[in-house]
Amino acid sequence: MHMWSRGKEEGVPFMLEAVYRGRSWSAAYACAGCAAVVCASLAPLASGSAADTLTLTMPVRIADDFRTCPPGTPAEATGCFSRKGAADVHGLGRVEESWDPVVDETPAGCGPASLRFLPSTARFTVSGKGAIDVQVNGSDCLPFYPPAPVKGAETFTVTGGSGKFAGASGTGTVDHFSNGPGAPGRDTWNGTLVVPGIEFDLTPPTIAGAADIRVRAPRNTKRIRVRYHVGARDDVDGAVPVACRPKSGSFFPVGRRTVVRCSATDTSANTQTAQFAITVRPR
Repeated sequence: MHMWSRGKEEGVPFMLEAVYRGRSWSAAYACAGCAAVVCASLAPLASGSAADTLTLTMPVRIADDFRTCPPGTPAEATGCFSRKGAADVHGLGRVEESWDPVVDETPAGCGPASLRFLPSTARFTVSGKGAIDVQVNGSDCLPFYPPAPVKGAETFTVTGGSGKFAGASGTGTVDHFSNGPGAPGRDTWNGTLVVPGIEFDLTPPTIAGAADIRVRAPRNTKRIRVRYHVGARDDVDGAVPVACRPKSGSFFPVGRRTVVRCSATDTSANTQTAQFAITVRPR
């Protein structure tokens, strides 16, 4: 018997467009019954380099559920489970975890209300790059007092992979936290990943254009629309998207300094952030 139960826009009669060129501003004014607009642009900058060996740090929020034990499952197993989750992992990218733990809920030599994880397999599928195969080596006796969560640690061995991770090897530990099937949990994988012939990208993109902007608003205007241009470039991926808040084209209040925060992430989950201020002053 399983001890874990399944548990409108506002227009103003003015338009302002400004383009940053070096350290000077040029502006063109046109009256067309439009909202005030400011545009800013800077040239992109250079980016960084890559590293050879990855020190794996991968916390994953997971969902836990029952599964049917396959043929060949050890006789002492009382439950087979499926743990699935995903995380953005520095140096790898978007990683989907698929782990099939096997549990002995009445382990010999352990005290009452305890369980033990038996050896099992896991796979990390890295978006657009391949997969990493892992052997999880089992745990010692773990206390289990429902409804308290199960906490434990196991060692793991990387046994190979596919795609860019063919021939992968490595070792480490996984700390798992589980409230049982149907409840959220967490796996934290720490170790070393070695792949022949691959360089792990650990350098974030470079953000360009995040420079303070100061503009004058037409008289009797409470807010103006400001457009700016912020870009990012990665040494591996090339140009990458940048997300900024407030976004370009938003209305900015007159008489205030508003901080714009931007971030850019490459396909290896390296993130760069930057911020700048837009100050709108009355004319």
